[in-house]
Amino acid sequence: MKITTERVQKVIPLLNETEHLYLSLLAANGNTINKDSIQTEYILPNLVEAGLVEASNGKIFEIETELINLYNTIHLKGEYELIKAPTEDEIAYESDMLKQNLNQYETQLEIETKINKMIETWSNQKLVSHLQTLCDEDIIGIIRFYQLEDQGDKLSNINVINDAFFKDFTMIQKMQKFMDFELQLNIENALQFNYDNFTYMKGATREIFAFSHEFNEILFIPKDVLEHFKKLKASGIMNPEIEKIKFYRGMMNLYGFVRLDFMQKVYKKVYRKEITVDTIKQDLSTYFPNLVPNIKGNWVKHEIYSHQQMDLDVMFSNMEYYMPINAQQIYKYVQNSYVENMKLKEEVKVELKRNMKGEKIYSQQVEALFNEIVETFRVTDSFETAFEFVADLGARQMVSIVPTERLTQLLKTLYTEVRLWRIGGYKVIEMPEYKHQKKSRVVSYKKRKKK
Repeated sequence: MKITTERVQKVIPLLNETEHLYLSLLAANGNTINKDSIQTEYILPNLVEAGLVEASNGKIFEIETELINLYNTIHLKGEYELIKAPTEDEIAYESDMLKQNLNQYETQLEIETKINKMIETWSNQKLVSHLQTLCDEDIIGIIRFYQLEDQGDKLSNINVINDAFFKDFTMIQKMQKFMDFELQLNIENALQFNYDNFTYMKGATREIFAFSHEFNEILFIPKDVLEHFKKLKASGIMNPEIEKIKFYRGMMNLYGFVRLDFMQKVYKKVYRKEITVDTIKQDLSTYFPNLVPNIKGNWVKHEIYSHQQMDLDVMFSNMEYYMPINAQQIYKYVQNSYVENMKLKEEVKVELKRNMKGEKIYSQQVEALFNEIVETFRVTDSFETAFEFVADLGARQMVSIVPTERLTQLLKTLYTEVRLWRIGGYKVIEMPEYKHQKKSRVVSYKKRKKK
């Protein structure tokens, strides 16, 4: 459908704020060729309905220069120079860049598709199903490791392993002895947050029932194995070291940088046990060797700050910390992207997916981006810095350069619900200054004023 002055004039009063910002941004940037891969049906609904932009479903499409120029002339009163037709060199360059971007996108999509298929295939499966994927040699290795009787054939040996494992806690306790702290912590998280796969860079070991398929660093715990871990915990047979590791990791993720005497105070409160600062230093050095250089005087700082020189006594000597009520509140923050408001989390993820680019977007991609946003919010020192990161997601081609109004509002709310390091683990909504905070919508672009 041809773009005309009359049609653009008619649609302008119907445009939402996102559509206005999107067209203003394109006019300001002045690019002679404008291609995108947003979901236009959701991001630019009125332009799609008017037939001025195609319904893309996440496919790459082009915004007509005539539409941008007419919007600039009619609505922006000619604030920017009109965009000229592209030269042959610009067309050739754009074609090369498009091919390069498509190759990168297809490569990444292939990986994400494999991961998604793997999750669909192996999530929520029982131990027997995973054991059946192992070769005869690995099955024999498991039989010998757990000192079981070899039955002479693979299927019978699998049944023996399965029966012996769930008979009591003998095998699972032996298995735990050969897990490092990181793997044990991953399994604890799986139990706490109700999932059965996670990233573990050291990969799978046949004697430990955490299986890899396709990608060696993505492990799956069989659902009946997880249930057996739950029974083990319910029986009171617990590894006290794991509880300590969860405490320290949760404290680091909750506060980012924390005084050791405050950590001592929290430990005493939630466990009703005494502990010395020297013991805390020793524990941190044992369980998290990478934190050793980050322990200075009465302070320890998160790995994220490892390469930053910070005089914490000067910067945060008067820091007032949020005080957890019990150990469970700390354990939740073993997952650095944890937020307490689960309803808000799901709303953000739904809207985030609608704003992400591409024809196919898998759940694990949405989850990864959500986690990155929360973890970034947690370390930022101001509302403005946090939303510079949101604006940068558009520049990185991860989401629309202009998020929908709903996503913007949800992210603003999310920022106030995240426990922030610079205010001692408090939420913004818990601070007296919150009511006076200015509301703003963040979008970053360089203006190209008319000469």
